[in-house]
Amino acid sequence: MTRSSFTAILLGGALAGACSKPNPLFLDTWDVVTDSGSNAQTTLTAGSLEPTTVDPTLTATSDPPTTTTSTATSSSDATTTEPTPGTTTETTGDVFVCDGVGVGMDGCCDLTVEIEADTFFSDAIDGVAVGCALAGEPPPGYPMLACEHVSFGRAATVPLFNDNGQIGGAVTGVSMMVLRFRTKDGLLLSNAGPVPSEQIMEIRAGVAAETEWGKLNALQFAVHGFDGGQTWMEGDNLVGAAACLDDKASFACRDCGEEVTKCDAPWGNPSQPVPDDVAPIGTVDALPDAEMPGMLSLDMTPFGSPGEWIPKIVGGLVLLPRSSTYDGVPYEALVPYPGLKVHAREADVPDPLLKLKVCK
Repeated sequence: MTRSSFTAILLGGALAGACSKPNPLFLDTWDVVTDSGSNAQTTLTAGSLEPTTVDPTLTATSDPPTTTTSTATSSSDATTTEPTPGTTTETTGDVFVCDGVGVGMDGCCDLTVEIEADTFFSDAIDGVAVGCALAGEPPPGYPMLACEHVSFGRAATVPLFNDNGQIGGAVTGVSMMVLRFRTKDGLLLSNAGPVPSEQIMEIRAGVAAETEWGKLNALQFAVHGFDGGQTWMEGDNLVGAAACLDDKASFACRDCGEEVTKCDAPWGNPSQPVPDDVAPIGTVDALPDAEMPGMLSLDMTPFGSPGEWIPKIVGGLVLLPRSSTYDGVPYEALVPYPGLKVHAREADVPDPLLKLKVCK
């Protein structure tokens, strides 16, 4: 087999955790970390702001009766917030997220956002073989099942491509990767806490991948997003690829039902993760990372103000192969099969991640 080079898409580039990490849909809490390393959370309630009156009869007889009132004061106006049931209310003031990790001479810091869930969606059809073997083997018990009804939630490595069958390969269709990063209240949740989007000066994604760069280069991805309402389950109870059942997600279903090919909730109309006529958030070059061999770096900084597009990826960031040069021939809207092999967090390689440069 041709020796492949490992590459990884780095919207940042740090190593995140192991394969079997928990997969919550959203992180519910985050506590402010003090300089001592302990967690502290301040909550003001209406009761804590009531005046306290000292009984005059308890004061010394030599002094005139006095009334003492206790009030909460600070350098800014006190604010009382009524928390919504089931939510956490935190007081953060004007704390700069970089303060906990150290600010550089430029007034900025580098932060990492870890992956929360990842998967692949594909509608690929093999003109020669039957079933779906993108993850190595067809789903157990379903050797004839089409790729669009397969959950790749626990698959470690899947090829990404976008092939119409006119280049000569037997496999046609698309295979994409979806990454859901940690967020809180619509903000990216970094290793130092929630990051105000307006403070993000640079943002890069990174994934581990391998391909034959001698054949495939000038690779680009169209980046799409799922907002907070487009929820999906990775499927941590699965091993590798499996038939999409019981609330897992596939190309055909956002929420698979109790029967194969039946959706409890489709993606939309038509039911596919990214409709053909939807414009991407932006397009990025997939470049080998110079500092981390085996990683690809995707620079999304040119997408514009993060505050405008980060809410669009709270439910997931979609990497859809868009264009490439293959065997010296440029393809404006194709990445021929087998494309490139991309590794999920289940693989024994660095996890996908986001890397941010944050400035106040």
